[in-house]
Amino acid sequence: MLRVRFVFAAALLLLGSAFAHASSLPGFDDLERSLRLDAVQKAQFDVAVGATQRALVSVGLGALELKARIAAELAKPAPDVDEIARAQEQIVEQSRPLFREAHREWERFFAMLDREQERRARALIGKKLAQLERLGDQLRGLLGEAFR
Repeated sequence: MLRVRFVFAAALLLLGSAFAHASSLPGFDDLERSLRLDAVQKAQFDVAVGATQRALVSVGLGALELKARIAAELAKPAPDVDEIARAQEQIVEQSRPLFREAHREWERFFAMLDREQERRARALIGKKLAQLERLGDQLRGLLGEAFR
């Protein structure tokens, strides 16, 4: 049980780090400047960034809720790891609609750009999403270890 608690603690630290990194959205100011957006493009860019920030905040709030639920479960004499897995899935499902919204807003933004602008924007955003995905994979790996 000590091993499970250690792995969950490590996973929560990683999740907190991922959220802190993602929520700052580094590089988006540089992207905005480099694209030389007109007023309509800038307005949609701001909508897309806002939608992304809302999705990331939902993950952060979900992580706090998950942390509390895990702590409560691990405090029990016989913790139920299935309950922890269900709690994790519920948190993911709560954030999913916000990520779909962010995706739609980015697609609207990309549709407003010329080819070169779109290429640069997709490259940077793809890089950011790949970083977040790697952090998510690390988190899933840590949580998977807890159940072995």
